[in-house]
Amino acid sequence: MNRRMYQRAVVALVLLALLVGLPVLSLSIRAMQSGEIFSPASGHAQVIAQGVAERSGNSVWRTVFHSVAPGEKAELLPSGPGFILVDTGGVLVEDESRSALLAPAEAVFTAGGVARLAVIGDRPAGVFAINAVSPDDAADAGGGIPVYASAPFEVPPGERDFNLVRDLLEPGESTTVIGDAAPVLVVVTLGAVRVEASDGSSANLRVGEAATFSGDVVITADGQAPSTFVAAVIGRETSRTAIGTPGATPQPVAVGSVQLTLYACPPLVTPGDASPGRCLRDPEAAALQLDSLDDPARDVGPSSERQGLPTWVGLPGGEYALRASSFKDGFGRFFVKGMEGVNGDGNDGFPAAEDGGYLIPITSAAADYALEVYVLAPSDGATPAAAALVTPIPTVPAVVATEEATASAGPTEIPSVIQIETAVPGGPTATPRPQATATPTPRPNPIARATVVATERPLVNSTAVARPSQGTVGVRVFGCQDSIDLFDPANCAQSVDGFDVRLIFEDGETIALTDATIASDGSVSWKSLPLGTYLFQQPVMLPGAVTYFAPEFTLADNGAGYNVTIDADEPVAAIDVYNLPPPPAPLSPTVAPVALDSDLDGISDADETGIHGTDPANADSDFDGVLDGAELAAGTDPLVADSGGGEPAADVDSDGDGLLDGDEAAFGTDPGSADSDGDGWFDGDEVNIGTDPLDGSSFPVG
Repeated sequence: MNRRMYQRAVVALVLLALLVGLPVLSLSIRAMQSGEIFSPASGHAQVIAQGVAERSGNSVWRTVFHSVAPGEKAELLPSGPGFILVDTGGVLVEDESRSALLAPAEAVFTAGGVARLAVIGDRPAGVFAINAVSPDDAADAGGGIPVYASAPFEVPPGERDFNLVRDLLEPGESTTVIGDAAPVLVVVTLGAVRVEASDGSSANLRVGEAATFSGDVVITADGQAPSTFVAAVIGRETSRTAIGTPGATPQPVAVGSVQLTLYACPPLVTPGDASPGRCLRDPEAAALQLDSLDDPARDVGPSSERQGLPTWVGLPGGEYALRASSFKDGFGRFFVKGMEGVNGDGNDGFPAAEDGGYLIPITSAAADYALEVYVLAPSDGATPAAAALVTPIPTVPAVVATEEATASAGPTEIPSVIQIETAVPGGPTATPRPQATATPTPRPNPIARATVVATERPLVNSTAVARPSQGTVGVRVFGCQDSIDLFDPANCAQSVDGFDVRLIFEDGETIALTDATIASDGSVSWKSLPLGTYLFQQPVMLPGAVTYFAPEFTLADNGAGYNVTIDADEPVAAIDVYNLPPPPAPLSPTVAPVALDSDLDGISDADETGIHGTDPANADSDFDGVLDGAELAAGTDPLVADSGGGEPAADVDSDGDGLLDGDEAAFGTDPGSADSDGDGWFDGDEVNIGTDPLDGSSFPVG
């Protein structure tokens, strides 16, 4: 009897807890669904630190780099709200309210009070302090190295959401950071990027550089190596109204987005049969536009590129119409599954017309749409001659819808494969309303590329005997001691890591290292690959290597990689690729005498006195802040100060390393060499980060 009463009491307590917790859980879910919880990150970018603080009025984004040695402690002076980002090493961060242990690429939000740093481990730590401060504090580096201070900007009053977004981008890959009320700060921590903002501004940034941009920001990795960046965003105003507090309930303001994936379908495909398996990805099949139905006079504007897809972002709540202004030859209508027509049923698709199209309601319950758009032949049954250019594809079961970004078939262009789920929001049947007069705007070429995954393809079945329809490519990477002229596989050893390899299929699709299986010995294998020819590339070689060599395979005509073919007869290809160092410098039987350069200005004493008339004991004969050798290299007169045609010679950057020649003289670096210590980093980058540009063992890490 007592046991039964105890069990009943436990059940009653559990039910009571559920009844008390359900309202709170329901409010949390509604808050997320209503769009009040907002992330500025897109794609595979992540918010690595977040907090809420008030920083109203005139403000400046300030970035300072701090280098802390093992066993030392550093204290950051009070400042505005922001973030502490670890670039290298491990750091323990403590402030008045909490402690945080951070590894490289990790960050923590600080409200602006005193923060203390202690290095964990036996290696130095590099830390970025990123804060929104008053203009009067912009120049105060607090004992660190100033990296950047923005122009003053106005922050609206109230407590606001602060976010720090981070992403690693492969060469040519892009991502979008969504801005809000204040400029977005972008800091490059590795490689180089191209930044383009929705306000029309743009910039090229290298490691250690920063800049601010207004609106949404598209960031693209620029160069042949991966790049990383962080972006600081001041977001929406937050509310601290306690859950369950009596009073009026604030109504969330809906802000949404519309993203499109276009497919061109063969002539015999109907709207009901359209699918990614039967239609080809073709972003140029139709010119689409978005019109506001609530405010016909408002120009929504052209789409922007986000993850390689045409996208409209920041759309206020209301109803919109997706319409076509024109089609490629052979097509005459477009169809969107699961969406209602503006003026009735859209099951047969819509031609190019101002009063047709599909209704897209932006509400707090359904704010963001990712839509598959199928472009079809005209509904009158006619098959234009140009439509024959589209080849039907056998139907295969599709688990997810995939898209391949249009790109050149060359090996330097990396198309993307992005998984998209189509939003199918519910809603009442739309009633006719005044239509907007829209001006079609051409969509720009895709600029975003993402890390790719293998795409399913239809399989070809043999009518004779069973033959392989898929294959495998395996790769082993070896590091070698000898250069190409002395190449001997016996002097090479297999590498476990420290490299990157990839395949590019004949249709332009890239299969990355992340799509492969990697064994414990470093062997890489891509399985279940469609049969065909691939271009093998190694974009990241082992340290010290200058070239990679696959002796059993044919080098591509443009020298961009090696051609690898798998077919039904030989479905498995094994690639041994050797990373080779540069050839040694040729040895002369006699050692030539070294020309004496007493003042180390890059000109021998004999040339100074016999040819140029400069002072062999003075590195700067005209005292204009530029070494004599640098002036000769730049084409200016080393005997006449400011001989650059009106531009001070000290303001010239002869070697393009980010340091003016006058600064090179101050730092002792070579104005005729962008990398004075030969460690692979520009002198200007090392000065900005805080490493020694004259020490080959001192260079940025992370």
